[in-house]
Amino acid sequence: MVKLARCGRMSAATGLLLALVSVSIGFAATDAIAKGDARLQARALVTATNGILTVQIQDTTGQFTILTGASHPHPNQTVFFPVGTSNITLRDATALQMFVNCSTPAAGLAGYTTVNMCTTPPVTVSLGTGFRTTYTLTNWTVVQDVVINGTTLADTNVRHTVTVTNRTGAPRQYGLRYMWDWEIAGNDGSFFRTRNPDGSFTGTPTTFVSPAFTLYEEVDNIATPTFSVFATVGGGSLSPAPTTPDQLRYSNWPSSIGSAWDYTDPGSTSDSSVSYFWGFANPLTLAAGASASFNQYVTTQISAVGGPSAATITPVPTLTQWGLLLLAGLVTVLGGRSLYRGRRS
Repeated sequence: MVKLARCGRMSAATGLLLALVSVSIGFAATDAIAKGDARLQARALVTATNGILTVQIQDTTGQFTILTGASHPHPNQTVFFPVGTSNITLRDATALQMFVNCSTPAAGLAGYTTVNMCTTPPVTVSLGTGFRTTYTLTNWTVVQDVVINGTTLADTNVRHTVTVTNRTGAPRQYGLRYMWDWEIAGNDGSFFRTRNPDGSFTGTPTTFVSPAFTLYEEVDNIATPTFSVFATVGGGSLSPAPTTPDQLRYSNWPSSIGSAWDYTDPGSTSDSSVSYFWGFANPLTLAAGASASFNQYVTTQISAVGGPSAATITPVPTLTQWGLLLLAGLVTVLGGRSLYRGRRS
């Protein structure tokens, strides 16, 4: 009887321990899956790199991430969060549908329903230094290109292009959203500032309507950044040119991932993202059979997105010690001559 009682107590204790461990693992798995942890999700990832930057894409969804390459000064560091937490949304304003790759969050706009963009499996093919994913949707074809450009640190960038085609026989109204989830050098809560014209870094979610700046910068740490990441907004000398959005948001990722379109940001964030909107307030119109493309770029070197490189920035002139001595000597000579003339007059 004693042995049976002891066994019963051990069984109960073991069961309680296993239950606690199970709950703990469940919470951890849920949190990690919410952030797209590749270790906890079965993923078919394919990779392209030029040694400076690397693109990984899940070929069954077209969701991708960006890392630094083996030849980057800071090799094998994250730029985006691992695959699964950034996405694109096609807003079909004619049918009141939001197509998302590849999930069904809240629509984010009254009267709309959300449709998984991967209901018909997309097709991903290699472009050599990147990938093309084609989504076949009701009334639409969406083609996403994620391509690495350049061969050196100074000119390497990643171009993200989405081309939308209206496959119907009549005009349709639509919009598009990119949502990029940052994780710069392992930091999920990057800081943001506008470039050209330059602003100050912030960690406060901010909305820019009709943004006039051409670039923005993200860092993992304001005081001592591991490296900077630069992304385009509009204008500049790149070809194809960046497509200026109606609205750009530096956002809280849990807010942006929870909605296919619009959302409300909190006052601060430790988990940041950026959303680009085209056709946000007023939907765009695409003629029957017509296509429209939207381009943006990401890099770790401002020179690779049309900004000035360190070599081309004109330094502010400063005086060396020898220059100061020569200037002092010149002042002395001129002062002496002036005093001599004053005595003779």
